Amino acid sequence: MKKIKWLFSFKYIYIISLIYFFLGYFYPNLLQINNIYLYIKEYFGIYEKLLWIFLVGYGFSMFMKNPNKRVVLKTRLFFMIILGIATGYLYLLDSLKEQTEKTIDSIQQYVIQVGLLNINLGYIELYTFLKIFPNVKTNVFAGSLIFIIFLSMIVICGKMIRKLIVSVINFIKGQIFRVREERRLKEEQIRLEKQAKLEKDIYDEICNIQKAYQEKDRLEMEIEEVELEGNTENELIIQVNISEEFEENLENIVIEDDKKDDVERINEDDDISIQIPEKERDISTVGISTAN
Repeated sequence: MKKIKWLFSFKYIYIISLIYFFLGYFYPNLLQINNIYLYIKEYFGIYEKLLWIFLVGYGFSMFMKNPNKRVVLKTRLFFMIILGIATGYLYLLDSLKEQTEKTIDSIQQYVIQVGLLNINLGYIELYTFLKIFPNVKTNVFAGSLIFIIFLSMIVICGKMIRKLIVSVINFIKGQIFRVREERRLKEEQIRLEKQAKLEKDIYDEICNIQKAYQEKDRLEMEIEEVELEGNTENELIIQVNISEEFEENLENIVIEDDKKDDVERINEDDDISIQIPEKERDISTVGISTAN
């Protein structure tokens, strides 16, 4: 039962039919025998390639497990067909600017000539264009086509466009950040240079102040040395004078002592001279008495 259900599943029937369809381009089959491929080429023209992409992409979406991704893929495939058709209409509309005659017959002939012979848009494209063009204003038709193309591009390439926009924004932000960073670095460099110059000036000023204080200290020391030398010389002179006075006083004292000694010595001599006769008198007296 499951096998029968599998065989009659829509996605498998679709895949088998798609394989059979593409095999007809290379091997004879029922579609090739009935000239189905020729009709497809005549009616779809260059949109035949879009039809292939649509059929393959639609079959691939059936096997996607994520329903959101499946819906997104199918939507992009439908808008791809719409984008192709709108682009063909816009091409034909732009080609009609060169058409001087605005009669319906001339427009039909010109559209068939351009649409089939130049780029082969296919019968379906040309038929629908000739049905819409006479009933719609050219400006409105062109504006609608441009809007449809723009909307289709957003739907089909939304993620890429978003990445592109984000990339552009990031690039612009990067450039702005780079410019700001360069400006900041330049200002920082200028600030550092000013700071270094200020520090150098302060250092030079401090050095000058230190030199001034050192010079002042040196001068004070020299003055003190000079004063000390002067005081030393004065002290030496005073000491010399004191010593000279002391020597003079000492000499005077010595001289006076000598004089005193001389006087005493003279006095002693006088005493001795006086004492000796007395003794002699005594001795003579004793001798006389003895003789008696």
